Amino acid sequence: MKKGCILLLWTSTFAASAQDGVLINELQAANRHTHIAADGSTPDWVELFNPTDKEIDVAGMRFAVVGRTHILKGPLPIAPRAHRIIWFDGRTDRGPDHAGFTLPRKGGTLLLIAADGLTVQDVFTYPAMAGDLSVGRLSDGDREQWSFFTEATPGAPNTGGRPVHGRTATPMVDTSLALLDTRTILPLIADQGAWIRYTVDGTEPTAEHGLPYEHPIEVDRDMVVRARAFADGRLPSKEFCSTFHRGDAPTDGITIAMDETGLSDDSVGINVEGAHANFSRRGRSWERLAMVKFNGTADPPVPIGLSIHGSGSRSLPKRSFKLHARDRYDSPAQGLRLSDAELFQEGILRADAGAHTYLRNRFVELTVLRNELHVDVQPSRPVPLYLNGRYWGLYRWMPPKDRQWLERISGAGAVHVLEGPAARVLSGSDATFGPAIAQLMALAPFDSLQRQIDVANLIDLACLDLWTGRADHDLNVRLYRPRVPGGRWRWVLFDMDLWAPYEENSVERMASGAAAETPYIPQLLAHPELEPLLLTRMCALLSTALSPTVGEDLLDSLFSADRVWLEADHARWNDEMPRPAPAESEQWMSEFIDQRPGYLSAYLGQATGRKVRRITVQVPAEDEGTLTLEGMPLRPGTQEIFCFQGIPMRMVFTPAEGIELDGWKGTGGDGYAITFEPERTKRIGPVLRRIVP
Repeated sequence: MKKGCILLLWTSTFAASAQDGVLINELQAANRHTHIAADGSTPDWVELFNPTDKEIDVAGMRFAVVGRTHILKGPLPIAPRAHRIIWFDGRTDRGPDHAGFTLPRKGGTLLLIAADGLTVQDVFTYPAMAGDLSVGRLSDGDREQWSFFTEATPGAPNTGGRPVHGRTATPMVDTSLALLDTRTILPLIADQGAWIRYTVDGTEPTAEHGLPYEHPIEVDRDMVVRARAFADGRLPSKEFCSTFHRGDAPTDGITIAMDETGLSDDSVGINVEGAHANFSRRGRSWERLAMVKFNGTADPPVPIGLSIHGSGSRSLPKRSFKLHARDRYDSPAQGLRLSDAELFQEGILRADAGAHTYLRNRFVELTVLRNELHVDVQPSRPVPLYLNGRYWGLYRWMPPKDRQWLERISGAGAVHVLEGPAARVLSGSDATFGPAIAQLMALAPFDSLQRQIDVANLIDLACLDLWTGRADHDLNVRLYRPRVPGGRWRWVLFDMDLWAPYEENSVERMASGAAAETPYIPQLLAHPELEPLLLTRMCALLSTALSPTVGEDLLDSLFSADRVWLEADHARWNDEMPRPAPAESEQWMSEFIDQRPGYLSAYLGQATGRKVRRITVQVPAEDEGTLTLEGMPLRPGTQEIFCFQGIPMRMVFTPAEGIELDGWKGTGGDGYAITFEPERTKRIGPVLRRIVP
C-alpha cells in the first residue's frame, strides 16, 4: 500500500485540470532507488492513469515543462482503469515510452497536451523533490487531493493513506548544553514530537535502520555520526552528518562519510581488490551515496554520489574518486564547490601515486597557468582526504575535463569533445576533425590549418610533451572545439607524470610513430611553416618558463609548501605501494630541470639539421624595465639561451619610468623591438641610460 502525505501549502502548489481522459497520476523527479534500469540508471518518470471505461492511446500527446516539449510516439495504449509509465531519461532511442528530457528536481509545471497540440489534457505544478519522493493524486484519478508519497509505486494504484504535513526539521547540536565537550559527547535535538535515529558506522539512518537517540552520543573514537528526525504526519528530515576525530578536527581538505559496505564489501563495494575487483566496475550502478564536507568552510556536509575514477590509477591501492552532484541524492542544485567562484556538477579527487607523480603534475600545471601558455590544464587544489574518519592521503581536487568545464573556459555555450587516440566522440560531433587532421598530414598551408586547428595550442602541447618526454602522449588525448563560428580544435594537457630521463631522445621517439598521433611531431618538423614556429617557441620556453633558474624556483616553492602533506601521504601508502620518498622525487626533478634544456636542444638540432647556438643575454634589472624573448619575459641578470641556426628570434625591451634605450649590444638594431639571427650573435643586451630630470 502506498503511504501518502498531503502538504498543507497554498492551494496553488498543486493544480490539475478537469478535462476528461488520461491524467497525470504520479511523478518522481529524483529517482534514487525506486526503479533501477538494466544499465544501472535511475530515470525520472511520470505515471499516467486512464480513469475511463475505454482504452486510450496517448500517441501524439505531448509533455511540456520549463520550455521543453516531447511528443509521444505510438502506439502507447492505456487500458481502462490502468496505468502507463513514461520514463523521463532523455533516451528516446529506448522506445516510445521514453521522453527526450529529464524532469527538473527544483520543481515546475508539467503539462499533458492532447494530440491536437492545443488542448491541455492535464496540468500539474510540483515543488522541489527530494530523492525517492514522488508526488501525485492521493488516490487514482482523485481530482481534489494531491499528496507526496514516501514509498512510490510506479504502475501501481494510489490507494491513499494518512496525510503528512510538511518535512521534519533536521536534527541539530544542542548548543544550550554549553558545558558539554562536543568532541566527546554529542547532544542532538529535534522538533517537538519528533524522534531521532542515528548511526555511527557510516550507514544512512532511516525510519527502520539506526539506533534510537535517547541521550547524548559518546564520541570515543574516530567516527561518523549520521542522524535523521522522524515525526508522525511529516516527511523524514534531511540528514545531519558529522565526522569526529580523536585529535583536532581537520581545518582543511575534504571529509567523506559513507556506508562502509558501499566502499569495501566484496559484493557491492566500489573499492574492492581480489577476485571481485569492483574498482574496475563503471556506470551508475557502481556509484554510491556519500556525504561530503569541505573542511574549513561553514557549509554543512551535503549528499553526493561517489565512484572510482580514472584508468591507470584504478590498478593502484590508492585510487581516484569522482564526486557527482545528482538529483537522486538530493545534492545541491548549484553543484560542488571547486573554488570560491566555481561550481560544477562533478569533481575529481585525483590520487597521485606518490610524490613523483604529484610534483610532476603540479609543476606542469603551474608552469602553464603562471605563464599563460596556449594549452588548457585542469586547475587543481591539493587537499588531504578523510574517509569515514580515517586519513586517506593527499589528493588534488579538480574539475573533470568534460563538457561543462570546457564550455566554461572557452566561453562557448556548447562544445564538441573527443577523447583518446581514436578521437572517440564524448559530446557533439567529430565531423570537422577528420578533415582538419587530413590537412595537417598533407602539410597544408598555415592559413588553411589555422582555420581548423588552434596551431599555437598544438605547438605548446608539442613543446611540453617533448620537454617532459611524456611516455603516454599518444594515449592521454582530449580535444575540443567550441560550437561557435570560427571555432577551432584545441588540445587539453593532462596526466603529466610519466617524464622520461633527462637524457632521453624524445624527439626521435615521438617522431618515429607508425601512425599519426598527438602531438604530431613528424608533421610539425616536416612542415615548412610550422617547423620554425615550433623551434622558435621551444627556444623561448627553454629560456624562460622551462629554464633551470625559473624551474628550480618553482620546484623549491612547490616542495616547500607541500612537503608535510607529501610525507604524510608517503607514510600512509608506502606499505601498500612502495614509492620513492618525497625528497628523492624532488632531487630527481631538480636534476631533470637543470639538464633537460641542453639535451632537448641538441636532439631538436639533430632532427632538423640546424646547429644549436648558445647566446649570452644581459637582462636589465627589474627597476630598469622588462626584456622579452618571443613575448616571454627573461629573468634579470646574465642568462644563457639556446637558439637554432636559421631561426630568427625577436626581443622587445619595455623601459621602466626614468629609463630610455640607447641601442643594443651585439646587434645592429636600435629600436625597442629587434630581431636577431642566432648564427651572427654571441652576446646581446639593451644599452640603457637614465633620464636626468
